[in-house]
Amino acid sequence: MSFFSTLGQNLILPKDVLIQSKETAAVKGAVNATIGIATKNKKAIGLDKIDEIISEINKTEYLPYSPTSGLPKLRELWKKKILKDNNTLDEKYLSLPMVTTGITQGIDTVANLFSEKGDALLLPNLFWQNYAQIYSVKLENKIYRYTQFNNKNNFNLENFEEILYSIKENKISIILNFPNNPTGYTPSINELYSLVNIIDSFAKKNPTKQLIIISDDAYFGLFFEKNHKNSSLSFTAKLSDNENCLVIKLDGITKEFYSWGLRIGFITYYTKDSNLKNIILEKTQGYLRSTTSSPTNLSQQIAIRLLTSSAAIDQKIKNDKLIEERYNILKETIADQKLENEVTILPFNSGYFFTIKMPDNINAHEFRLKFLHEYKYGVYSMDDRHIRIAFSCLDKEIIPDLIKKFKECVINF
Repeated sequence: MSFFSTLGQNLILPKDVLIQSKETAAVKGAVNATIGIATKNKKAIGLDKIDEIISEINKTEYLPYSPTSGLPKLRELWKKKILKDNNTLDEKYLSLPMVTTGITQGIDTVANLFSEKGDALLLPNLFWQNYAQIYSVKLENKIYRYTQFNNKNNFNLENFEEILYSIKENKISIILNFPNNPTGYTPSINELYSLVNIIDSFAKKNPTKQLIIISDDAYFGLFFEKNHKNSSLSFTAKLSDNENCLVIKLDGITKEFYSWGLRIGFITYYTKDSNLKNIILEKTQGYLRSTTSSPTNLSQQIAIRLLTSSAAIDQKIKNDKLIEERYNILKETIADQKLENEVTILPFNSGYFFTIKMPDNINAHEFRLKFLHEYKYGVYSMDDRHIRIAFSCLDKEIIPDLIKKFKECVINF
């Protein structure tokens, strides 16, 4: 006898990064480079200002319920931030952000509001696995995958276009996750222009198809290369000219303010249809009400103070520079060790991660276990071919040794 619904039967706890991170923690002395967090000396970096803020907040401020859509002051502050980061946007088309319990709830909310069985989701071949759990397992969307990089290791606009035009479903969600998890890639200005132009042309040629364009900006701001410091929303906003396109931005303080456990995310809509915007905001609030009811007041109070504190901003910038320093050391070490003679390094220029495509004769899962138990480094095997490494977790002194040992492990596999 089974008590489960069909959804309950289909849901699984994937053997993903959380499980592999736990396995790494069980190995004495192992360095954990699996999970999307920034650490120093194996402890979360964070912002020192948070400790000060917590000690100052009065319980009369954080114990009451928050409004379902979030604290008005926080929503206004985040909208101002979005407009500052995307100075080409028209303010009147940008909605007031709605507060979510992390960006994951934002993804789940927009998925449930706009997708159902019989719809499609377009993703790169390498993506965050929770997308599949939400869209495919829970909502029975069909997932279409384009190959993110071509044989020359360039962003594969041609395949994106080919797969988009192959989709037969009438409603298509497109998630643009830059900086990308797991590859750590943000397209160049020209690549983003071309990508959006492909979507724009498709929308115009297929007026009966509905397109939901979602920017998952979880790692927004961690851009390390000139010409790749680009906000997706600044480019996708033009798609709002099409009546069959809805533009959405998902982001939060999680990575941007080194506040992973505070679980504050945002959903923001960009549409020229003011009536539609009002309806969507009401529906979004209704969905949030039916799930978490209201977001955590304490975390929002902290977020408000972080966004209005010059000290917190300075600490954030310092942490950003620390991650960038690790990125630069990583790039230099990969070149010095000539690691690309042994494996394929997928392009990366931003975020927390980079991804390695293993040779045909090496199974990534088996390699991960060997690297963990024999070399004491925990990395994330996404599938049979790809390894993701979170350099955000690595103190700069460790990076050269990890790359050296990785190469050694490949050669001795």
